[in-house]
Amino acid sequence: MNRRERRAQKKAGGPLPRRPAVAAPAVPASISDMLLGLGGVQKTVPVVTPAAVAPDRVQSVLAQLRLDRTVATDLEKLQRTLAAQPDSETLLHRVARLQLRLDRRADALVTFRRLLALRPDHAEARHMAAVLAGEAPAQANAAYIADLFDAFADSFDGKLVDWLDYRGPQQVAELAAEALGGQPVARTIDLGCGTGLAGAEIRPLTRRLDGIDLSPRMVEHARARRIYDELQVGESVALLQDRPEAYDLMLAADVLSYFGDLRPLFEAAHASLRNDGVFVATVEAGAETGRYVATRTGRYQHGADYLRRRAAEAGFDLLRLDDIDLRLEQGRPVAGYVFALRRQPPVPPDPLAALSTDDLLAGLERPGAEILLAAAQQMVGADFTVGWAIDLGGGMAGQAQALRRLSQHLDMVDADPDRSRCAFESSVYDDCETGEPVAHLEARPDHYDLILATGLLSEAADPAAVFSAVKVALALAGVFVALAPASLHDAEAWRRMAQAEGLIVLAVEPVTLPDGTPAFCLAAES
Repeated sequence: MNRRERRAQKKAGGPLPRRPAVAAPAVPASISDMLLGLGGVQKTVPVVTPAAVAPDRVQSVLAQLRLDRTVATDLEKLQRTLAAQPDSETLLHRVARLQLRLDRRADALVTFRRLLALRPDHAEARHMAAVLAGEAPAQANAAYIADLFDAFADSFDGKLVDWLDYRGPQQVAELAAEALGGQPVARTIDLGCGTGLAGAEIRPLTRRLDGIDLSPRMVEHARARRIYDELQVGESVALLQDRPEAYDLMLAADVLSYFGDLRPLFEAAHASLRNDGVFVATVEAGAETGRYVATRTGRYQHGADYLRRRAAEAGFDLLRLDDIDLRLEQGRPVAGYVFALRRQPPVPPDPLAALSTDDLLAGLERPGAEILLAAAQQMVGADFTVGWAIDLGGGMAGQAQALRRLSQHLDMVDADPDRSRCAFESSVYDDCETGEPVAHLEARPDHYDLILATGLLSEAADPAAVFSAVKVALALAGVFVALAPASLHDAEAWRRMAQAEGLIVLAVEPVTLPDGTPAFCLAAES
């Protein structure tokens, strides 16, 4: 039963007549599976449980395992064929997509790079190679998006709505209606309008409706709906920049997943909205991060803190930020947010936002950061990666990329809001917070595998409180590496203070900082 039938049943107050039983077609379990079909991989196994049957977690897992085995078998066949035709662009493309489907990211990176060697202009290969190498651009390139959506424009509505229970247009329209108080506005633009699903939902709330999308084929389908007053094939940010104070309402349903850094879009949206204008959009939720991340699907996820900060910086008031389920992916809901922003009058430009990354990092780094990095590398080991690390004070911002090879997640906290803001703007940390480092650690027991501090022991009024907080926050066998000033205590005194708080001190080595200051490099375990 599709959504239209369910609505009719609810309205009528009773069940609809049963249709004659027909064989259900095999349907993709996710957008990833739809892309496999576009890449020429035809064999799939249904994973979605019929709506009339209660979901069975065990059966869902087993079905997913069967699908993965099917994909793995297809991959083996394609790889044998590719070995005989190593310069086949089509085979390389299909193999790379299957490797992604099985989460073999390193293999997919190699395959996409082989494809790029043959076709340097291959938009998807260029984007995915950057994502998989950890060098994701600030947004997906326009050619990649246009090619992607042109390819399944004809089946877009049915696949997303009927198969993946996509509700982005309704979620955006409902929140827009609430933000506007149900009152129609003069002019609205649907960013990334696609086939016009969101436009159809919002049309009653606006006297004029414009739409823009990168995919010509999607725009053709939107034009066939006859609900838009103007439709363009083009890039949203560029169009908004050319239309200052033109709109009362903006929509972006499932569009921001192809933007990483939202600053350019938010700034352009603010400039193109009239005062008190409303911007409503959905995003995929980023797990445990205050920034944005690129996933193996090529799309981006955003953290709630990141959305709040970027919106405030652009001059918006946040009206709502709600948790939602965007669609189904492999039979499970995809977590996301729907948010509404209201435009406030422009504010003077922020000089900090104009600084380059190098300037931001230079303002953060403290003497001895390279010494601590070498100690951390020795303690963790060359071929080992820990889960969570934190740089207390952000003094190691310049070594953040090297630290990422030691840890899967890197945080920063400092009591100085300017330093935490600089760290956030530099985009080298996963999460940046303003707060007292000691209190931050005490609130996160057994959380961090690696804690680093360049200047905290020099600045702390009570070093013992620092050691106590570190002991609380370190996970089992977690490592603490810090610089301790020789001017305050000798090596044995530092050792005794750390041991008194329950830390296992491994070393207190004398070092000389780049500015000539004598200090100790202290290494301890929980």
